[in-house]
Amino acid sequence: MRIGTGFDIHTHDNDNKLSIGTVNIEGAGFVAHSDGDIVVHALIDALLAAAGLGDIGEVFPSEDQKWEDASGKSLLLITKDIISDAGLIIENIDIIIISNRIKISPIKEKIVTSISEILDLDKASVSIKGKTTNGSNLLFDDEASAAIATVLGRVS
Repeated sequence: MRIGTGFDIHTHDNDNKLSIGTVNIEGAGFVAHSDGDIVVHALIDALLAAAGLGDIGEVFPSEDQKWEDASGKSLLLITKDIISDAGLIIENIDIIIISNRIKISPIKEKIVTSISEILDLDKASVSIKGKTTNGSNLLFDDEASAAIATVLGRVS
């Protein structure tokens, strides 16, 4: 069995579209080289870690213009092939989204459905939780949002 953990944080930007867990919603997107999908970026880091394959910056370097404005979905599909080639079988995904700006409960099921379909998983294998910082200013009030992902897998 292998465990991988990923983390991502981005500041919000009113000029960009908001994609969270591959789901496009109304709101300020993120400052990023790609679409800035914090859920997908954290998940990719966790998947690569569980497979022993480095991190998102090594596989999708921001210096490489071909990843500019890349969608989280396209990056996750590529990562799926990479971890599959490495023999990683995903058992469980657990993701925490930390945001004072994005309300997760109305889109939680859409995120679970999208991620489970992209990765060919049963929906029960994907868990999404939304949290706020309860006024702690941890994420600069509502200027940034973050995600933490944990993946449990096994190598065949």
